[in-house]
Amino acid sequence: MPSAVANAAAWYEIGLFSGGCPSSAILGGGIPSEGTVAHLTFAAGSATPPALGLLPKGSYGIAGVALAADCSVIASGCSAQSVSGSNALTVALTATSGSPVGACSSGSICSDGACLAGGDASVTALMSSCSLQLIGAGPLADPLTEDSTLLSAPAIAATPNGFLIAYREFDSNGGSARLTTLAIDEAGAAASPIQTTLPGSCVSSPQTDATGLVFSGTQGTIALSRPVCSAGADDGGAGDAASAPGGVDVISVDAAGNVGQSSFNSQPGLNVTLAQGHAMAQTPLGLVLAYTNTSSGTSFAATLSGVVLASSPAPVPYATLTGLPTVTAAYVTGTNYGTAFLAIGAGVDGGDAAASSGPSASVATRALDAGAPSKPSTFPATWASIGATGSRVLVASNGASNGDSILYTAFDMATAAPATSGAFSPASSGDVAFVDVALVQDLAFFAAEVDQDISLFAFEKASTNPIFLQELPFSTNPVIPLGALRDGLVGVAATATRVAVVWGTGMTLGSDDDVGGYAVFGCAP
Repeated sequence: MPSAVANAAAWYEIGLFSGGCPSSAILGGGIPSEGTVAHLTFAAGSATPPALGLLPKGSYGIAGVALAADCSVIASGCSAQSVSGSNALTVALTATSGSPVGACSSGSICSDGACLAGGDASVTALMSSCSLQLIGAGPLADPLTEDSTLLSAPAIAATPNGFLIAYREFDSNGGSARLTTLAIDEAGAAASPIQTTLPGSCVSSPQTDATGLVFSGTQGTIALSRPVCSAGADDGGAGDAASAPGGVDVISVDAAGNVGQSSFNSQPGLNVTLAQGHAMAQTPLGLVLAYTNTSSGTSFAATLSGVVLASSPAPVPYATLTGLPTVTAAYVTGTNYGTAFLAIGAGVDGGDAAASSGPSASVATRALDAGAPSKPSTFPATWASIGATGSRVLVASNGASNGDSILYTAFDMATAAPATSGAFSPASSGDVAFVDVALVQDLAFFAAEVDQDISLFAFEKASTNPIFLQELPFSTNPVIPLGALRDGLVGVAATATRVAVVWGTGMTLGSDDDVGGYAVFGCAP
């Protein structure tokens, strides 16, 4: 760092590029938001800056910029170097010539190296730490019917504009099904819901599993199961449906929730269910869908090409990936560093002494440059969820039976043994119905449904040894529309400055039930 401007640096940004260094003109405006293999920002005076984590061996353009307190770029540089071991890598920065660019405009503040809307003292305090201060909350859309709605576990994903929520409802009396998408901006305000009638449903085949949702860049993808509809079954008023195979509907969606291209992917003997929260992910292998075929009792991981479930390469059985002969739920997550597979099932193939024959979670990871997934790591669990950032994978689970503790197990891509593990309990007593987990930069967030309440937990140092920051029970804030919760239909997503939680009231909605709600909180490292 040039000594002439070193004292003016408030933030450093580091970015790694697989295609070599960006031009100096580009770096003069900061690290680009897209195209990096790894990217982090940290305070210039930080004694313990975050780690990039494990990197696949290879050559990278390693870029760095220094930002002033107003987010303007005061120095930048890049060097093409080889990552091949534990050697130190150095990048020399050059002071910006002329007037620095990138300063936040009037009415914005510079927090964590990014310009955020708002400039008063309260906003500055909010974004200066992981306060989990409520930014906005509200209900989901009105239910499909008054007293016969079946609700999927809602899914939530971060978008360039905030967050997107998606969920399916099914009318158990009429046999119709509907998809609802709901865009939430960074101020916690909801747009008007966009609702789409789903084809191919019938009253004899209730749709009760979860919704899959992934958002990457400017485009999102939704996955929904479509059960087998037997010949002669009532199709909700459109006449008797012919016998139709089961499969999965894949639908493209934008950040506003507008539905685009769609495709029904079916085959004889395919009856799909999707696991809650993480049935689909963007990974180095491509867009991957994890699903269970209830007709055969097996689970698979398959790539998607746009909205089409690819037949080549053939779907990979989860029993092969995770070592569980019986898999009842399959999950997947990915980062630029690799792909992680999670399964819930029973029985262990291969004699893993650490696993039991009872309900188990099994995790296998595949690093970017690895030829095959790591040996599976298996531990007792009846439910689990998975998230990842950089090379770190974090699994939340409950152990061998329902209880009042939340367990976490951390892995690094292509490493078979857990890197670390721990447990924590909500402040209120009661069984934990389900926990979803989201990671961003060096933070981890757990959203837990506990005895008709939801608690949001924040941890720092997620890439090394997680350290508890705080718990926020939703029942302490009357602004949050909780409702009569049951069934653990909760999900969480996060960006560098926001955390959003969505929940459904229950899998079966009565005449007095709302569909669910959402809440958005402030958090910056």
